[in-house]
This record gives sequence, structure tokens and C-alpha cells, in this order.
Amino acid sequence: MDNLISVILTVYNRENYIHRCIDSILAQKNVNIEIIIIDDGSKDSSSIICDEYANANENIKIIHQENVGISVARNVGLDNVTGDYIFFMDDDDFLPDDALETLLQLAIDHEADLVIGNYAYFRDDGSYYKTVEIPEKYCNKLINNREACELLLYTEQTQLIIVNWGKLYRKHVWDDIRFPVEINKSEDQFVFSDLMESCKKIYLTDQVVYNQVISKLSISRSKYGRWNLFHAAGVSEIIVYLISKGYIDIAEFKFGMGTRSIIDLSGVLKDEICKKEIKRLYGVYRNLAKELSPHVNFKTKMRLLLFRFSLKGYTYFQKKHAKRVATRN
Repeated sequence: MDNLISVILTVYNRENYIHRCIDSILAQKNVNIEIIIIDDGSKDSSSIICDEYANANENIKIIHQENVGISVARNVGLDNVTGDYIFFMDDDDFLPDDALETLLQLAIDHEADLVIGNYAYFRDDGSYYKTVEIPEKYCNKLINNREACELLLYTEQTQLIIVNWGKLYRKHVWDDIRFPVEINKSEDQFVFSDLMESCKKIYLTDQVVYNQVISKLSISRSKYGRWNLFHAAGVSEIIVYLISKGYIDIAEFKFGMGTRSIIDLSGVLKDEICKKEIKRLYGVYRNLAKELSPHVNFKTKMRLLLFRFSLKGYTYFQKKHAKRVATRN
């Protein structure tokens, strides 16, 4: 079928959400879709529910596998798509009416490799919370690589460019890209640079095209744990890319975000495995500081030098600086 959209849905223990999720995909109008469900070893009734949907709908294919994590699950989905476009979904989220039609039409009209829209947050009880919106100056137009990376400078809007769910990609974008199988947290960050190079035309719309649910399980997963180390590692990969493109201002901003993450994690993760990984990450960021140094002003150069010399000293400086800023405000 022309302009077939392959929706890749990874599922793990979401029996309370999966009906709404799949129903919202099936309710999309004026689009041809196939739904590829990867059941990643669910222990609740999610597997049974997905089987029922697959038996009742010819355009749903379900793949059951042992629990190996979201990266492998998404890769399996990518290996089984037959559509012209790819759309990722998480199992507790759902789509607004006409979301896929909106994204597809924009992709066709602007010959875009990637179309990104706003997304809305909903609470666990189904009530609306807020909408994360693309900054107005980037909206309703094709943007270049530099402009896409500029979204990394925004605290909330970073998600809009980083995450893979809720976006429409032309299939060819993913031909040579797969998620690293050893990463199951912040996995999107590890394919960011490859995707940015693969997407020659990116279109941003001000339409809401995805509804993300803030479930109790999602909140519990966001608390500090070993998996948060993947975030700091993923940010370092993005910084390498930004430096290579000459986007030093964005790289400097992300460096600050990444080092704050390391500082926070070093204060709460005390087991030997985490301490060893934090030490490794510190070494990675020290090298990044060295790469950044020739391209920044004197004040920033001194901060980078302090970071390379001592993480404890840099942490002390950062806390004193934050305290001074808070006092002024």
C-alpha cells in the first residue's frame, strides 16, 4: 500500500494501558498502517491482550520474545517493518485524533525525512497536565541541522528532538541505524547523531501529535539508579557530535548538563559498579573538556581546566556559583 506507516510498539507489563494505546492507533483515519508489537517478555496479561488484537486485526503483527530490553525490542521492530514510514510508540501512551494523517501529509508536502510535532502530558488518571511546545521561531517550517540541534538548548524541548517516539520518519532514515543493544535507558541519545546525519529535511509543526502518560511506573523509573548513568554517557555522545559540527555553544551547554548529572550521581550512587562507571565517565568528560577548551572564552576555559584537574574542586565551584545566583535572585 502507498505511504504505509509502520508503527513500532514495544510492550512490557502495561496491561492497564495497552487497550487505550492500541485503540488510539487503530482509530487513526485516512492512513494505511501496520502495527508491529514487540512483547518484551511481559509477565502480566499484556501478552494475551496483544494476541487478541493481532487475531482480530490483519494489520497487526505481534512478536513475543524474552525480556531483553527496549533497545533490542525496537531493533526487532525495525527489522520487521514493511512500510514507507516509521513511527515509534511507548506502550502507556496514546495518539490524538488524526495525528498520523497530520504527520504524513506534512512529510509528503515538504518531502521531509522527519516530521516532529508537539506532545501533551496526561496524568495516570487520564487528566490533561500540560503541552510541551516547539519554540515558535522553529514552527511550521523546514529546519536545517544546526536549527535542529539548537532545540538541545531548551530544557523541556530537548525531549522533542532527542526521543524517537512520536515522530514520523521515512523508512530509509533507519536503514543503517540500530539502537545499541547494551543500552536500555536514554537509548535515544545514542542514535541521535546518526539520525541527524541521515535526516536531510526536518519539518516541525505546532500540532500536538502525541500524548505521553506520566504513569506511576514512569515516575519510579525516573528516580536515581544505575540506569541514570546511561543518560550521562548518552549526553557525552551528543557532545562529540556537536563539536564535530562546530556547534560549540550547544556543546558547551550540553557539557554543563552532563557534568551536573555526573556530580549528582556521584553523590547518590555508592556501590562499586556505579563508582567505577562514574570514574570512567569522568575520564570521558575530561577528554571532552580538553576538546572544548580551544573554542571557548577565557572564563569557560578556566572552568574546564578546573574540571579536568579535580571533579571535587569543580563540584565545589559549581555549588558556590549556584548559591550566589540563587542569592542574587
